[in-house]
Amino acid sequence: MNHKFFLFLFLVVLIGCNNKKEVSFDTLNISTEKEIDKPLVVINVPRSIKDTKVAKIINETLKEKIISLLIFDDTVEVTTIEGAIASLNDEFLSVKEKLPGEATRWEATVDGSVVYENDKIITIELQTYEFTGGAHGYESSIFFNFDVEKGELLNNEDLFTSKEAFYTLAETKFRTQEKIPLDVPINDTGFMFEEEVFMLPINIGYTKDGLKLLYNTYEVGSYADGQIEVLLPYAEVNQMLVIKGEIKE
Repeated sequence: MNHKFFLFLFLVVLIGCNNKKEVSFDTLNISTEKEIDKPLVVINVPRSIKDTKVAKIINETLKEKIISLLIFDDTVEVTTIEGAIASLNDEFLSVKEKLPGEATRWEATVDGSVVYENDKIITIELQTYEFTGGAHGYESSIFFNFDVEKGELLNNEDLFTSKEAFYTLAETKFRTQEKIPLDVPINDTGFMFEEEVFMLPINIGYTKDGLKLLYNTYEVGSYADGQIEVLLPYAEVNQMLVIKGEIKE
């Protein structure tokens, strides 16, 4: 009797451990707001606090992306966010020395959030703003889709069971949204797809409302066009996805 009880207890504990979340988050906060003679850097992004494979790849991926956004000189080797901020400071000071009184304070902000999460996939979106002089800064959004079970960052190609079928649906949805008839070139209303051929955006991400296609400014349009988003409900795209999204009732 005791053996059966302890076996049952062991199975309960084992199942409970297997059902624990692979990832939990707090927030990485960095700000140079008070350092008025240096570029303004503000970073608020999710930071995984568990020692799991997927947690490590999430933290490393976000760190590398933040570093790439802050580095102004591609020849400089930097492995930490603090080092990237220092490199940005050096470049800003160099410009100020060459153009005294004319160098407006540079800015770099990165705000991140977990926009979709279940036991199979986690999607994090970074919203960034960069200003290093000129008429205006540049805003962008970046999606990262992580396979929880494999502990991997997924490429866009990894998301689909049939990229061809998804491509066709995406173009149809894009044309409908932007009022471009199917029988005219994709750039007929002023877009700038290369060689007049529709293409999927660089950023595709899971959200609570569906799979989002996000074209950043200049990707297929002008600055005035801004970001262009196309939302595809999971009810329409799940059959084409390797990892299905949750369909809202």
